[in-house]
Amino acid sequence: MIAREDRLPPRLRRSIFAVTMVALAYVILAPLTSIDAAQQAGLPLLTDKVWFRIVTTVLMFVVLASAWNIVGGLTGYASFGNIAFFGLGAYTVGALVANRGWPFGLALLVAPIVPALFALVIGLPLLRLRGHYFAVATLGVGVATGEVVNNVGPLGASTGLFLPIVRSDLLFFYLMLAAAGLAVLTTWVILRTRFGYGLLAIRENEEAAAVIGVNTNFYKVAAFCIAAALSGIAGGIFAQWNSFINQELVFAVSDNVQMILMAVLGGAGTALGPVAGAVVLELIIQTLAGGGSGSVYSQIGLGILLAVCVIFIPRGVIDFFGGRSKLSLRYFRQTLRETSA
Repeated sequence: MIAREDRLPPRLRRSIFAVTMVALAYVILAPLTSIDAAQQAGLPLLTDKVWFRIVTTVLMFVVLASAWNIVGGLTGYASFGNIAFFGLGAYTVGALVANRGWPFGLALLVAPIVPALFALVIGLPLLRLRGHYFAVATLGVGVATGEVVNNVGPLGASTGLFLPIVRSDLLFFYLMLAAAGLAVLTTWVILRTRFGYGLLAIRENEEAAAVIGVNTNFYKVAAFCIAAALSGIAGGIFAQWNSFINQELVFAVSDNVQMILMAVLGGAGTALGPVAGAVVLELIIQTLAGGGSGSVYSQIGLGILLAVCVIFIPRGVIDFFGGRSKLSLRYFRQTLRETSA
């Protein structure tokens, strides 16, 4: 079994790689024009506070979509409760910084541990369920976790937690960029290891995977814990970046729906699909954030677009441009050549 990116035409792979490298270089280097030394040297300012906010948010959803992809895309277990891991990571940092006086850097190291342990505890029973039973159960766990946190006094209860303000857009941008890089690299490595092949085997046929020697329970729980740890890192960075967290902010079910749509839109089960989906969908959402009647119609159009993608290109834009889908560009050109021969 191989990742679907490897089945793309060589020319398309090279084009995607070139465009990706140029975009990545811009994203990494453009923020440096905002530092004092660059401004004193007379370099043009390529970023502002709005740019930092939007791109950091996009990178956060790259982490969340990539983390969900490990469970939903690679393993085939559509979880609607991954937002609980994000929220636990955020509250871990919030509680340690606001209540215990820990430095942010040290608290961030604990952020992936708490949700990973939580995933281990709930994953053992939940991952015995399948299909819509698993989806509904994880949704219930996600909502219940937020409600429990909302009633715990040391965690701020319904008031939430206020963290010391750190005024450094550059710091949180690069932290979220590093987290996004880690999430994508983790998926890429998994897809090329025996562990990843085991997850793909579970997705295709769990009974057959068990017959050939895959420890399905271990593999599923391990994938669940990895996804939880990555989501927790993003939540921990968000907590300090936003300086305030509460249940509605970090346990929002709508964010869970967004991360799923991003992975599906870009191409679930691939390393770069969730990245493409997160960038495109979050930029559209940010564009529509202004409100108004035009925004309503645009959001309706976005919903229709997503429905079309799910129905006609369920494997995402990666397969659409790669030619595996019967509605893909490559398949259409090939059909034309064959019929005209």
